[in-house]
Amino acid sequence: MKILFIVQGEGRGHLTQALALQTMLCGAGHELVGVLAGNVRNREIPEVFAQRINVPIRRFGSPGFSIGKEQRAINSLDTLIENVERIPAFKRSLKILDHTIKTVQPDLVLTFYEPMAGVYQAFYRPNVPFVAVGHQYMFDHPVYEFAPGRPVDRSAMRLFTRLTGFRATWKLALSLYPAEDLPDARLSVIPPLLREEALTLQNNRVQEDFFLIYLLNRGYAEQVIEWHEKHPTQRLECFWDNPEVDDIVEYSETLRFNRLHDTRFLELMSRCSGLVCTAGFESVSEALFLGKPVLAVPVEGHYEQLCNAFEIEKMGCGIRSDKFDMNLLTKFTAQHDATRDDFRRWVLKAEKRVLSILEAIGTDHLPSTGSTLSGPEHPQKLAPPASPPKLPEANS
Repeated sequence: MKILFIVQGEGRGHLTQALALQTMLCGAGHELVGVLAGNVRNREIPEVFAQRINVPIRRFGSPGFSIGKEQRAINSLDTLIENVERIPAFKRSLKILDHTIKTVQPDLVLTFYEPMAGVYQAFYRPNVPFVAVGHQYMFDHPVYEFAPGRPVDRSAMRLFTRLTGFRATWKLALSLYPAEDLPDARLSVIPPLLREEALTLQNNRVQEDFFLIYLLNRGYAEQVIEWHEKHPTQRLECFWDNPEVDDIVEYSETLRFNRLHDTRFLELMSRCSGLVCTAGFESVSEALFLGKPVLAVPVEGHYEQLCNAFEIEKMGCGIRSDKFDMNLLTKFTAQHDATRDDFRRWVLKAEKRVLSILEAIGTDHLPSTGSTLSGPEHPQKLAPPASPPKLPEANS
């Protein structure tokens, strides 16, 4: 099959999932012919993604969140105003998507939580199957439990999620635990899509006395430094997206800030005693796969991350907090069972499940009840505790 990816460029987790899925598909003899990546405020695509995806990447304007001046919390009002002002750019994006799809003529389009893919489906209705990929599609599954409270945020998030998957032929809901497929809703539950580099580290049993920290927004560095000043003997390796500083900033002998670097981050994760992060699904999944306890600190105003934090706490694999207090992780680590392998076994089923679903859709045989994609072998919950063608330019 010839496959085209449409990826939300703002979320590094979606880019990582695209890389993982490309490895699976190409290994099975399919061809990725190009990537259309959403562009929010001219944010650069990570160089490692461009190198590893190894196909042409075409950018297009896409909606995104606006972060407050403190570089920490989501500003809802600014987000609304900014995206309304960018409507002309979004109209041009639809032309880019349409022109590319008609020129490349893929057999299958995979979308990674990109809202413009849903808008394109609504207005253009292309004659090619679309499959929407993302953990957010679990929101429509009856076993999914949302974080309590904040009903307005919950409704808004579900509405946005349905937009990203509007008129999709099928949805792949990434989940931290097995659950039944929903053929009537055209939804299959699959494990997290982890990159090959993470999978190869599963047998690394080395553990050192340091915490690995990932900051989605660099404004949270102040909290990390404040805690470090009170606990200077605890080693902290922190990764952040801060283009204004050097690749590595040695704040002290025991606190180091690293620019985002995929292989360095994973290598340190395999050796750390615990992960502290802003509750992104992909980072959490990699940590759980490697048997690391997690302290999840959701970004302020980011209800989806609050739900992610709520899930890992409910599973007994981590704890959640509203601040970067590593004391909480120290206490939790003492009771954490690093030998649990239920999550690891679930993740290792991803490739077989994904390929069977996508190959069925690509040959016009949609998954159905009674197939190997659903059934009693999957419990509802884990127990607690060639040179590719050049992508065309669109006429504006």
